[in-house]
Amino acid sequence: MATRTLDEAVPVAARGRNRRRHLPSAPGQYLVWAAVAVLTLAPLVPLVITSLRSKPYYLPGGVFSTDAYRQLFADSAFRSAAVNTLLFAVTTTTLAVTLGAAFAVLITRTDLPGRRWLGPALLAPLLIPPLGLIVGWESLYGPAGYLTQLWHKNLHLPVWNLTSIPGMSVLGAVVTLPIAYLTCKAVLEGADGALEDAVRASGGGTIRVLRTVTVPMLRTALLDSGMLIFTLCLEVLGIPLFLGRPANISFIASYLYDTWSNSTVPDPPIVSAGAILLLAVASALLIVRGRLLRHSARYTSGTRATPPARALELGRWRRPAALLMAGFVAVTCVIPLLGLGLMSSVTSLTTLVAPWHLWTGGNWSQTWSDPTLHRAITDSLVVAVIGSVATVALVAVATVVAGRSRFRLRRTLPALLVYPRATPGIVFGVGFFWLFLIVDWPGAMLRNSLWGELLALSVRNMTLAYIVIAPALARISPELAKAASTSGAGWWTTTRRITLPLLRPAILSAVVLMFVTLVSDYDPVVFLAKPGTELLGTTMLQTWGKGLPGPVAALALIQVLLVAVALAIGLALNSSVRRKARHA
Repeated sequence: MATRTLDEAVPVAARGRNRRRHLPSAPGQYLVWAAVAVLTLAPLVPLVITSLRSKPYYLPGGVFSTDAYRQLFADSAFRSAAVNTLLFAVTTTTLAVTLGAAFAVLITRTDLPGRRWLGPALLAPLLIPPLGLIVGWESLYGPAGYLTQLWHKNLHLPVWNLTSIPGMSVLGAVVTLPIAYLTCKAVLEGADGALEDAVRASGGGTIRVLRTVTVPMLRTALLDSGMLIFTLCLEVLGIPLFLGRPANISFIASYLYDTWSNSTVPDPPIVSAGAILLLAVASALLIVRGRLLRHSARYTSGTRATPPARALELGRWRRPAALLMAGFVAVTCVIPLLGLGLMSSVTSLTTLVAPWHLWTGGNWSQTWSDPTLHRAITDSLVVAVIGSVATVALVAVATVVAGRSRFRLRRTLPALLVYPRATPGIVFGVGFFWLFLIVDWPGAMLRNSLWGELLALSVRNMTLAYIVIAPALARISPELAKAASTSGAGWWTTTRRITLPLLRPAILSAVVLMFVTLVSDYDPVVFLAKPGTELLGTTMLQTWGKGLPGPVAALALIQVLLVAVALAIGLALNSSVRRKARHA
C-alpha cells in the first residue's frame, strides 16, 4: 500500500499557511534595521562632507579644506553666541533642576494640599507648543508686554528684562522643568520609604529627613535630568529668535539660522561646520552622561518599594507652599495662554487703550484667507497624521526586533532609535538639506516637497515613540512568544498576532505623542521649508519676523487647539482599548 508523505497529507491551502508561518525572519529584520540605520545616520554623512569643502557643494571648484572651521572660530559673533549659549544652558539647567526637584519632593513626600491636581498641572509646558508659550510670554512679560507696562505704569517699580540672558533662562527653565520634575518624581515613587520612617522614629524632623535621606536619594535623578536639560539648551532656537534678536543676543542655533537664512551672503560650509561642532558637543555630553550613570543601578532597592508610613508635615507652610505652586503654574502657563488669546483678538495689545476698544476678528480671518497661513495649518495636519502613523509603525517593529529577537544587530537598534532626539534639531535640518541635494534620487523629489519635511520631522522624533513602546514591551512576558514558537509559529507570526496586539495601548499613546510633537516641532525644517510647503512653526517664525504678532498668536492658539483635540481623542481611544482588553 502506498504511503503518503506529510506534505501530501496536508491540504494545499494549509501548506501555504505553514510556509508563511515559517518564513525566515532575518531578511525582514535586516530590512527594518537598515531602514532605521539609514534614516538616522544618512543626514549626518553629507553634513561632515560639506563642512570640509572650501565652497558650497552646489558650486564648482571646491576642494576639501578646514577653512570653514577656522573662519567659524575666528568669527567674534560665533564666539559671543557660544558664550551666550553656555550662560543660558547653565542658568536654565540650575533653575529647572532646582525647581523640578523641589516640586517633586513636595508632591510625593509631603502633606501639601491639592497635590493631586498640582502635580499634573506642572506638566502643562509639555502640552503647550513651545512657540505658543514663547509668544504668550513675549506678549505679557516682554519689554513692551502688557503686564510689564501695567507693572511699571501703576507701581512705578523696576521691571524685569525678559530679553536678557537671565530672563530667557527663566522661560527656558519653565519649558524644561517637567523633565527634572518627572525624573525626580519617578525616583521618589520607586524608592523605599523605610529609611525616612526610620529617621523620624529616631526623633528627626522634616528638615533632617529631607537633608539626610530624601535629597541624597535624588542625586542620580538630578545628574540625569541636569545633563539632559543642559544638552537640550544647546539647541534651543525659538527663544533667541523671538526674545534675543531685539537685544542682539544670539545663541549658536540662532547664529547658524541667521547665517543661512538672513545673511546677505549665505555661507553653507560655515553653517555645516557649526552644526558639526554642536553635534560633537551634544554627543560628548551624552557619552559623559552615560558614563556617570553607568553605576546608577547600585542605588536601586532589591525589595518592593513602599512609600513612607506618613507624609512629611509642612505645618504652617502647607497652604503658602500650595499657593506658591499654584501661582507658579498660573504665572508661567495659564496667564500666558490667556495673553495669547488676547493678542490674537486685538489689533494691538497696549496699555494706552482698553483691549475691548481694539477688538477684532481680523487675525483669525487672516489665518483662513491668507493662502500661506491656511496652507501652514493643513500641511501641518497632513505631516502630523501621516508622520505619526508611519513612524510609530516602523518604531514598533524595530522595538520588537531589538527586544524580542535573536537578530545579530539587535543591540544597535536602541542606540539608533535614541540618537535622533539627542541630536540638535537644527543639525538634522542642515543634514537633510544636504542629503536631498547630494543624493539625486529620491533627494530631488523630496527637496522641494512636503514629504521631505515630513521625513525630517519624523526621523528626528522617532525617539519619542521608542521611549513609549520599549517600557511597555518590557512588561510583556516573553513566555507568550516562547509558547507560540513551541506551537510552530514563526517570529513574524508571533509579532503580528501576539506581541503587537498586546502593545496596542502603548502604540496608541505613541501615535498621539508623535502627532502632538509633529504639530509643534519646527527646528528640523527651518532650512527645508519652501513657498508652498509651509508648516505652522516655520510660518510663525516668518510672520513674527514681518512684525505681525496677531496672526502669530492666532496660529499658536490653533496649535494649542490641535494638541488638545489630539490628547482628548487619544485618551478616549486608549480608555476604549484598555476596556476591551479587560473584557477580552
